[in-house]
Amino acid sequence: MTPVFPTPDYYLYNLFAMTSPEAKRLWRKAIKQKFNCTCVYCGTHYELSQLTLDHVKPRAMGGQDISSNVVAACRKCNQDKGTKNWLAYMRETFGFQPAREQLILSHIT
Repeated sequence: MTPVFPTPDYYLYNLFAMTSPEAKRLWRKAIKQKFNCTCVYCGTHYELSQLTLDHVKPRAMGGQDISSNVVAACRKCNQDKGTKNWLAYMRETFGFQPAREQLILSHIT
């Protein structure tokens, strides 16, 4: 049975009850858990502490720090993607991956 984790937005609604660093830590953890501790780009499963958060639309390109713009990614994929368009990066690095592409699309829309 798949465990049920609070959504990332659950933590955002509870910011008033937590310190800011604690809320941010829990929000980051919820994003990683939402993706089952798996990098959305390469599809590899990692320990929670080994994952980073990647802005699908990079902050350098106007992307925001909101749940719908942040996905779990391993350090290598996050660094390799950089400020590239996520879909272009995925296809040039891993080829056509419809299941992972759909996972990202359903998260950002």
